[in-house]
Amino acid sequence: MACTRVLVVVTVAALGAGLAGSSAMAKSLFVGLLDPLASGSSSGSAGPPPGPGTDAVTAACANQLRSIDRGPIQDGALNEISAITAGVRNPGLYWVHNDSGDSARIFALDQDGAVKHTYSLAGAGAQDWEDIAIGGGPVAGRSYLYVGDIGDNARQRREVVVYRVPEPTVTGSGTETLKDVDVLRLQYPDGAHNAEAMLVDPLTGELVIIEKTENGGPARVYRAPAGLVAGSVTTLDLVTTLTVPAGSSNLVTGADVSADGRELAVRTYGGVLLWHRDLTSSLWGAWSSPPCSGPQPEESQGEAIAFYPDGRGYVTVGEGAHQYLHNFVAP
Repeated sequence: MACTRVLVVVTVAALGAGLAGSSAMAKSLFVGLLDPLASGSSSGSAGPPPGPGTDAVTAACANQLRSIDRGPIQDGALNEISAITAGVRNPGLYWVHNDSGDSARIFALDQDGAVKHTYSLAGAGAQDWEDIAIGGGPVAGRSYLYVGDIGDNARQRREVVVYRVPEPTVTGSGTETLKDVDVLRLQYPDGAHNAEAMLVDPLTGELVIIEKTENGGPARVYRAPAGLVAGSVTTLDLVTTLTVPAGSSNLVTGADVSADGRELAVRTYGGVLLWHRDLTSSLWGAWSSPPCSGPQPEESQGEAIAFYPDGRGYVTVGEGAHQYLHNFVAP
């Protein structure tokens, strides 16, 4: 039986980047998708309470995020979740997949951790799937799932692969195969890298990958342009370096951007780093400013993070069978 556990948490506040501008492009794709977990009372006294309808990053910087655990996930097939993203065509559902060792498949998961549908990706391989993102694609106004086969622990791969497929509408339970899967091949400009964090900018359509270093410390950030053609091979651009401390707890294991492009999250084994983004600048431009720290999820090996569609919270989940969905919600 699914259950809900609520815990008031206190976060570490730091300076976040400011908000500016608006985006008709993002609103046209993601408008109106609100998460029911975002409502409810709040408590805590570490900082001044944020205003009503505030976003997750603002609440984190004010030490006001609430923790709500949902689940556990009952399906034993989900025993090594490495990625999560919120559905667009399917409000209230998440898309997840396992780490290396599973077949090329994704799962539609509800907010209590129940699997609603399982989809295999036709023609796809699964060497080391590490992250999943959602964004625009070849058909305007339609949402696409991007599955990142970007892991490379040995740092030997000549290229990594991202699979792009239109997000299906989930109706009923079962298993089926998704066709029309685009293969996007990517090469680094400076040799092989391991990576577990991938984002698709909802404003520009650019694809961004953050490397996972061997021992923590500064991580290089790469981007591919929007509009990648199916079957193409693209050399990534090195655009910046993300400053994180050294140590294994600071290895970058996941990332997400809110649907409106204003909030950024980077997941490490030891915590969650959060930024506001100036909409007049690039996605990675936000990482030149110090982050706020979100609450540290109680997960032995956490790699997955996703913002709510309305940006007022985010969810994390760790690897292992029967994990809980850890929700962090603004008042």
